[in-house]
Amino acid sequence: MKATFKKSMKRDKEIFQRIIKSIEESSLRMTKKRERLLGALITIDRPISAADLRDRAGLPESDLVTVYRTLEAFGSIGIIQKIPLEDSGCLFEITEPHDHHHHFVCRECHQTERIDLCLAKELEEQAQKLGFSEITHLMEVYGLCEDCRPTES
Repeated sequence: MKATFKKSMKRDKEIFQRIIKSIEESSLRMTKKRERLLGALITIDRPISAADLRDRAGLPESDLVTVYRTLEAFGSIGIIQKIPLEDSGCLFEITEPHDHHHHFVCRECHQTERIDLCLAKELEEQAQKLGFSEITHLMEVYGLCEDCRPTES
């Protein structure tokens, strides 16, 4: 199966409109801080940490809990994808509503590259054959990017 890789999701007007529609159709209340965070997310073309997002949105350091709660709320309506890091941290990216994809993640600098390949259907079928139910999956691929790879002496 051939994979197609994209550096980042295009932030075109149609995608933005679908994201806004998902928010409007949900019971999610849009506060001023959530609007600032959404505005910052829309302008970023790569996954970002919660702390970096807080800074980008111009919120005070004490608002990190608000950022995490907002990211969780946005995730519950399918417009945020959480990308786990090997060191137990996470990055977040805004996505098309209910889009699902995976990433290559550099374990040093946390650069991410989108992988437009998902084997969910095949994995679910195999899991069901083995007697598993209520199946979900999480898959990120970790390594060193070209900039972080050690140079040969």
